Amino acid sequence: MSADSLSLAGFRQLPLDGAILYFHPGSGTHVRVATASTRHLRRAAPRVAMFGITNACNLRCDFCSRDTGRASHWTVATAAAALRGLATAGTLEVAFGGGEPLVFPGFAELVAELRATTPLALHLTTNGTLVRAATWRELSGHIGMVRLSIYEDPRWRDAAACFAAAGQRWGANLLVDDGALVQLPARLAELAALGTHDVSILTYVGPRDRQLSKPGAQRLARILDDSPVPTRLSVCAGDRVPVSRLFDGMDGTGDCGAGYDFVSITPDQRLQSCSFQDGGFPARSADEILAGWRTQQARLAQPSERVGCARRLPMVNELATVPAVAVWRSFAGNNSGECVMVSKFESTAQAEQYLAELVPAWDPGEPYPPAWRALFETSQVMAPRQAEELASCPRELVAIGRSVIALGYDADDAFPELRALAWQRGGYVIPHGIHVHEGLAVLAAIRCTDADDARGVIAASTHPRTRLWPHGDRVLAAIAFNDHRVKDAPTTLAEAKTWLLELAGDRPLAAELTFDEFSDDQLIAVKQRLGLTLPILPRLLATFWGSTQEADAAAFGRSLRGQPVTVAGNAVLADRVERPKRLAVLAYRHHAYVVALRGHEVKLTGSVWCEAPPRTKGKKTSARAVDCEALRTLLAARSDVTDLDVKPASYGHGAHIGLRTADPSAILNTVARHAEAIGARLHVGVNELDPLAWAVRRVLADLD
Repeated sequence: MSADSLSLAGFRQLPLDGAILYFHPGSGTHVRVATASTRHLRRAAPRVAMFGITNACNLRCDFCSRDTGRASHWTVATAAAALRGLATAGTLEVAFGGGEPLVFPGFAELVAELRATTPLALHLTTNGTLVRAATWRELSGHIGMVRLSIYEDPRWRDAAACFAAAGQRWGANLLVDDGALVQLPARLAELAALGTHDVSILTYVGPRDRQLSKPGAQRLARILDDSPVPTRLSVCAGDRVPVSRLFDGMDGTGDCGAGYDFVSITPDQRLQSCSFQDGGFPARSADEILAGWRTQQARLAQPSERVGCARRLPMVNELATVPAVAVWRSFAGNNSGECVMVSKFESTAQAEQYLAELVPAWDPGEPYPPAWRALFETSQVMAPRQAEELASCPRELVAIGRSVIALGYDADDAFPELRALAWQRGGYVIPHGIHVHEGLAVLAAIRCTDADDARGVIAASTHPRTRLWPHGDRVLAAIAFNDHRVKDAPTTLAEAKTWLLELAGDRPLAAELTFDEFSDDQLIAVKQRLGLTLPILPRLLATFWGSTQEADAAAFGRSLRGQPVTVAGNAVLADRVERPKRLAVLAYRHHAYVVALRGHEVKLTGSVWCEAPPRTKGKKTSARAVDCEALRTLLAARSDVTDLDVKPASYGHGAHIGLRTADPSAILNTVARHAEAIGARLHVGVNELDPLAWAVRRVLADLD
């Protein structure tokens, strides 16, 4: 695949060392291509400019890394000129910081000018205390991502509410040390409720008494694994915290990229590798910034003298070989993952008819074309508040047998309208598929003439990354794709489909995706149980997120006149759903996530927590504790609960619940009443007990 084949309208290009990067400023989509045709390429500019527009700040935090003695020399005219020059040289994004950028006189004027005269993606880091609805209107629509720095000052919540009301994409920055870990899970739950796009966990660079201990790093890893919101760890942490790195540097080097991939421009017009450096080189114009970047790489690559810089530690958790083509979506490091839709139809003809409505106007990675918007609006599957949001076409849209599969990158549901349309056209949307990082595989079934033919198909396979299992006159196949950990795995769904078609020949083929990794032993165990009948009870779960999630769930429940439903926290559950199509479409119109379930017994999970009351000046406040033992006793008394697990949520005033039940509605009512009685909030989820078993049964049934 050549670099030119990915040069889509709206993408900007930046040569990397031996590769080329395509960046879409509107959606944050990045496509990095490294092939024989790109080996000669070299960088001409830093990808991102961290621009300290002012050293002034309305807060006085004792941990701030900036040198308060530095002057603020930038004006609207000089800053605009410097950034226009960087944009011309190839820089893709600018992230304003400081100081507090909103203190800078003329900041809205500067942003408007850059939006009008450059292709730069513009971002902002703020403490939020100066954000007001009346003044934010000047910036609304111009800022791609706002990073909201969360401190003890409670006014950040007002800023979050303002961003939500304005439809602004925002993420949270949280500084952590050992002491902060006590309240971190509760804060993550609160941020999830307020609708943050993602959370960046930052470690301290500088203060020795704020460094994470080894036990603290282990505890942080557990909290991150349990986070209710997309969460990423600052590269400054290096490999000190035992979590997987999903990305190994823009050029696959493992380095943080400070001074090369991105540079820091200080308020007193100096060039530094990052904000934790001192000194620097002249940066009064784009020419000076680029000259320093090109000639001072040896010095810019040096680690900071301050305690906590990752460059002083080896990066031991190296990833595998850099793939030839890598695709991700991010604004200044937001944590996005794979977004997947698998829709199954009654027949291959119905699947192809659904695809035929979409393919003529499909533009991979680009905003919804007018034809799609018209289709969604006339089909009444686009919620009113979704219509003004940026939505992009999936990068892949493929039909295999009765299944239609869409893939994209997002931290959220990238294409709810496609799911709603599939339901409306008579399809069944497989549960889950939002924010998937690893474990994706095509699961397929091939119908052969007899068992000997099935064994012949397996023997003839030439693809080493395909796992195959005989099942009478059928063959089950699994192909991992787009997985950097699997050498020679196909990089696209289309390539995986080609492999399957070659394997099946003219034999009937069915396929869908699995969202979790599974072993050969797990697949064989599923095969051994295929003779058993799984009791079916159709259910549909709609869950809501954001600052008004409980109110949204309650409103959706009230809208279902005549339909018996259970409303609990952020969720609405309907049992014995006779018309799932209608209910699913209604849920998507209300901006819900929808999970269709079939198993009589299901797995129910949830979090119950109490929020801290507003802080009174001069007094510390703490949240009431959730009594885990009382909650465990309450649920253990029910005869319809097995595999019960109630444990503290790592922070002392919350609890996580996990259990197995055939009556989730009754359990949700019980937990909701308990949460209301103790003044707690509630998040719940309901899932199939064995998703792999249902997936295998579906692809085998497709062949019949």
